[in-house]
Amino acid sequence: MKYPAKVTVLLVVVLMIFSSAVFSAKKDHHADPPYILVTSAEKPINVDGVLDETDWQRRFDYLVYDVRYITGDVEYSPTGDVLVQPPYNDTTTTYVKFLHYGTDLYIALISNDKSVCRFDGSWEGDGLFMKVQTASGEVVEYKLYFNLTGTDPDIHFEEPGNYPGSGYGAAWKPSKTVVNDPTNVDSGYTAEMVIHLDQLGYTDPVCEVPVLINIFDPDGYTGADGEGWDAGQYHKMWWGSEWGPEMRILKLGDPPYKIAKKVSEDITLDGKLDEGFWDGADSVVIGEGSLLYTGGFYMQWGDTLNEYEDKSLAVVKFAHKGADLYIGVVSNDSSVCKWSPGWEADGLFLWMTNKGEIPEPSERKEIKAMYFTGNEGDGISFELSAAVPTGGAEGVSYEPEGTVTHTESNGPDAGYSLEVVVHTDYFGYSEGDTVMLSVVIWDIDYASSDAYDAHVSDYAPHWWGTQWCDKNFEKYFMYRGVILSTEVGIEEDNSKFADAVRLYRNYPNPFNASTNISFEIPTREKVTLAIYNALGVKIATICDDYLNQGYHEYRWDGKDRSGKPVPSGIYFYKLTVGDKSRINKMVLLK
Repeated sequence: MKYPAKVTVLLVVVLMIFSSAVFSAKKDHHADPPYILVTSAEKPINVDGVLDETDWQRRFDYLVYDVRYITGDVEYSPTGDVLVQPPYNDTTTTYVKFLHYGTDLYIALISNDKSVCRFDGSWEGDGLFMKVQTASGEVVEYKLYFNLTGTDPDIHFEEPGNYPGSGYGAAWKPSKTVVNDPTNVDSGYTAEMVIHLDQLGYTDPVCEVPVLINIFDPDGYTGADGEGWDAGQYHKMWWGSEWGPEMRILKLGDPPYKIAKKVSEDITLDGKLDEGFWDGADSVVIGEGSLLYTGGFYMQWGDTLNEYEDKSLAVVKFAHKGADLYIGVVSNDSSVCKWSPGWEADGLFLWMTNKGEIPEPSERKEIKAMYFTGNEGDGISFELSAAVPTGGAEGVSYEPEGTVTHTESNGPDAGYSLEVVVHTDYFGYSEGDTVMLSVVIWDIDYASSDAYDAHVSDYAPHWWGTQWCDKNFEKYFMYRGVILSTEVGIEEDNSKFADAVRLYRNYPNPFNASTNISFEIPTREKVTLAIYNALGVKIATICDDYLNQGYHEYRWDGKDRSGKPVPSGIYFYKLTVGDKSRINKMVLLK
């Protein structure tokens, strides 16, 4: 297959972009991570090896296989390595990156290898060897590598024999790369692989998957059987252990959408989150270790003696009344302060968009609810950038007993909470729309002016979406969506039901072709079971009849009332029994 000229330089461009460290980081902090957080892709990846999707070029955590490499803030080195056949002159860099779309796990390789080949007469060759633990605990193998004989063969994909069709892979080679030709100086390769984790028993797109990953790097071999080890050189590196049993974790998380809970009451803007509607509101947990955030980093300001000790978490909740989006933040931060040498401070940094628009650098829509003053005991400063419409948002903070801001002399703080109202109609949104935004939680620790010490003070922002949402800082930025649900879209009032009437969760969920919905009713009643999209529009009715007492189960095939397949997304199934109703949500992923 022949690609446009711009594709042929993609490998070089990507390597240049991701080899630069924007912020300094101590190598020890980025060696052998116990897990990598796998962010969600905007849409399914076309597995052709080209890596031309915008998703791959965004900024998120990934592995760097190179014995010489000094990692940066989103770059992590693997566990170990071995020199199989010395000497090793071609010190290759191979980046291993991960994305997921639902339960489809995508893996990309970006290598600048100057000698792409098969090793001796064995099964090994340049590329990836991977073990994956299924949901039931079985360990299976996947391989995506150049292990075929002959001149310039394609990459070869292998999957476990007991899970046929559970994945596939492909590679792209620049014109200067000729596999198994040791006389040629190659220009590396890129490759992509997908594993359908649902076929390995994983049903939830937010999950933890144990893996180990080897990257093979033989050089100077022709790929012929019986060639001999000493014909070339061979080095390999791994994350986890070379063949097992020690494994690492891929944490699939970063939900691309949340549904704001529809409420009928006004918020009392006091920062306390004591309104009843906050209970059960959809939320993300932002901070290191969470499966529900997109990413983050620990800033050391060049001080290699520093450590990140107070790893705070913030729960960010969403509700709405009409076009007013209510955002609540509850943080367990034990040191609430401002970074004494600079303007950074604890709190919420929210990036907004106008409906259907990506802001230019001069139009950054910033909403800040942050502890900027530096004065002991002060609450947040609430600031809007010039591009935010006047009156477009409001916000306040609440500091519980035990929290005294901007000082370290009172002992550990008891956290803080925030309430922010964004009048999204000022940005062109209305009820039923999906508001595109990015939520950044800044975590500044031990940095008050009365205790600042460069060897102690910490700074660790984390986010759902991305840290910098304009074209100056990130070419491809990741907004996340908050759906201003209609009444059908989010009202799950379980109290309307007697205990004997039960609507069960659909299975599987998420699902592809079809899903099963079951329920129990205590007496003979008129029953309606209907499907709604995320905007609250009824798209199908799968039961509308009188049913007898007992258990009932129906299957929905992912089609609307006309028989047309519906797209991937969030859907709701509503059970109405007499004058009572109940709703659950489900996810269709294709």
